[in-house]
Amino acid sequence: MKNIYKVLSIALVLVFTACTSDFEELNTDPNNPTVVPAENLYTQAQFSLSNRVWGRAMNFEFGMLMVQHFAQNEYAEDSRYNQTPSNFSASWDSFYAAGLNDLVEAKNLVEANEGLEDAVRDNMLAQIAIMRVWAYQNITDVWGDVPYSQAFQPEEFPNPAYDSQSDIYTGLVSELNDAIALINTSASGFESGDIVFGGDMAAWGKFANSLKVRLGMRMVDSNSSAASTVVSEAFASSLGVISSNDENATFVFGSDQNIANPFYVDAITRDDFAISLILENSMESNSDPRLTKYAEPNSNGVILGLGYGLTDAQAFAGKATSSRPAESIKEATAPALLMTYAEVEFFRAEAIERGIISGNAETAFNNAVAASHEQWGVSSADASAYLAANPYNSANWEASIGYEKWVALYTQGLEAWAEHRRLDEPSLPVPAAAEISMIPVRAFYPASEAEANGGSLSAVGFNDMETKMWWDVN
Repeated sequence: MKNIYKVLSIALVLVFTACTSDFEELNTDPNNPTVVPAENLYTQAQFSLSNRVWGRAMNFEFGMLMVQHFAQNEYAEDSRYNQTPSNFSASWDSFYAAGLNDLVEAKNLVEANEGLEDAVRDNMLAQIAIMRVWAYQNITDVWGDVPYSQAFQPEEFPNPAYDSQSDIYTGLVSELNDAIALINTSASGFESGDIVFGGDMAAWGKFANSLKVRLGMRMVDSNSSAASTVVSEAFASSLGVISSNDENATFVFGSDQNIANPFYVDAITRDDFAISLILENSMESNSDPRLTKYAEPNSNGVILGLGYGLTDAQAFAGKATSSRPAESIKEATAPALLMTYAEVEFFRAEAIERGIISGNAETAFNNAVAASHEQWGVSSADASAYLAANPYNSANWEASIGYEKWVALYTQGLEAWAEHRRLDEPSLPVPAAAEISMIPVRAFYPASEAEANGGSLSAVGFNDMETKMWWDVN
């Protein structure tokens, strides 16, 4: 299996960079690679992790359903919360055995490379650490307690224990602080192998601080003191945070089907999703110009959402007349969004309202909404008109921020789901046909983990979709 991943990593870096020079020196036998550069492993890790978070199983078949952005027009059991541990095995295995494992191996190679200048090595280690934190943040926000401190040490810990989510968050903040301290914006790091920022270390610094804000705000209700320190440090950092859409952290997929946008790959053979009636009605009632960017008109020339959480028969009955997701998000090279300017400004507005940092919450909120419109190709005039018609309500900031963030995070299923669980806004209905009496707040631990590491998993004490995360105290 490791050799398979190594061959893939070499293929991916060649496709993404279109660079074949010195390939013969790297491998004389492609079936038994003898040299796998850290850069190749880093490219593969970025692809594997982005592809998993953005892909069908975790994103539009799970996260986007949990926040009712999508509705299923066939086989609608997922939107009725009829899921089992086996649904999550492939995603768990991909996170751990592929993406995170590639980062571990890349780190080992970088640390062992005596030919690197210290500043270059430090930057590479920072890039690896930031991607690792981003991945682990997604993993723990899906499952809660997971293997963290003992993971990737098979000789010492063949059956790694599950760390508590609170300890994982503490560890991720520490990892980010260490990575930020390593960054030297005057030196290079991974360059051609870095699909996210192309080796721009200033951009990596802003992403790291923005991710630090996300971690801090996620735990603000469960550990307000630590959260305040984390968030205020991040916003005050000399490296800054993401401050425009040009600085968004994105992974741009390739035109080759093997490395293309998962929405594109899925649409080649499947047509299972429509924009939900809940999202369409909400945006329509607010005259939201982003609606035409989110969905395609149906055969009658209008955008019409599909009811959410229907029976299979009901879902199929509405398939012919419901609107599909916009073609723009299904382009082969459409990017995965790791973090955006709009998210940072929503967090800024909330941090101001909570008294963590100083500033004008309404201004930050308006910046966030305008950034989302710009991100989706809506004119500034239309964005301004939307804000005038849908102004910020400081007296009920949770509702204002929660609703607008819910709309803005369309296509970012896992992040939208995490923020909806934390803010509990907007209020979403539980489908009448649902298998459980609430919107799921976590995923099942996978069947594959129960088989491979059952003793450690059993110590968690439960395996359901109804037990709240450590940070979800509302």
